[in-house]
Amino acid sequence: MPRTEEQFEQIRKEKKELIRQTALELFAEYGYHGTSISQIAKKASISKGLTYNYYESKSNILQDIISNGFEVFFGNIDLNHDGVLSDEEFFAFIRKSFEIVKRNPRYWKLFYSLMLQPVVAESLMDSYAEQTKPIMEMMFQYIVNKGSADPEGDLIAINSMLEGAMMYAVLTPDMFPIDVMIEKIINTIKRILETNKASKS
Repeated sequence: MPRTEEQFEQIRKEKKELIRQTALELFAEYGYHGTSISQIAKKASISKGLTYNYYESKSNILQDIISNGFEVFFGNIDLNHDGVLSDEEFFAFIRKSFEIVKRNPRYWKLFYSLMLQPVVAESLMDSYAEQTKPIMEMMFQYIVNKGSADPEGDLIAINSMLEGAMMYAVLTPDMFPIDVMIEKIINTIKRILETNKASKS
């Protein structure tokens, strides 16, 4: 019996996920420039030609890995899609982000190892800025709505704390247990916003 269009699409998704996961492992181990399409195809046990059916180049695989990572995280913000963050949405986003890391620590350790490679960070700077811009704008407006006297400074402080905490949770989980960090991060953010609101009045 011939496969349906839905079955073909499912196979395509599974193959792309296999290539993406395999490439991530190799990029993290050998570096982006130290990994070839041939190596990715061999480790994934598919032909090089078939790999090119799914991705035009190694650069496309890298972009897909990073975009997928961003989507997994930032898909948990603004759940009602109204462009405005409530307290519930913002803190649920933080909790969900840490839970995602907790469920698959190996994947995110590889992801951050890849992101920390200078050549990768430099090549994706513009793409990162573009993808995160609407998220940063929503976070900024949330901080403004909370009555912050210094929304720009608070955004920098909160975003830096979140990114740093996430990286520590991924790379050194024994020193920075996720379950402990979640509430400490949330409480610190609340304290930052309350302190700045109080100093404004």
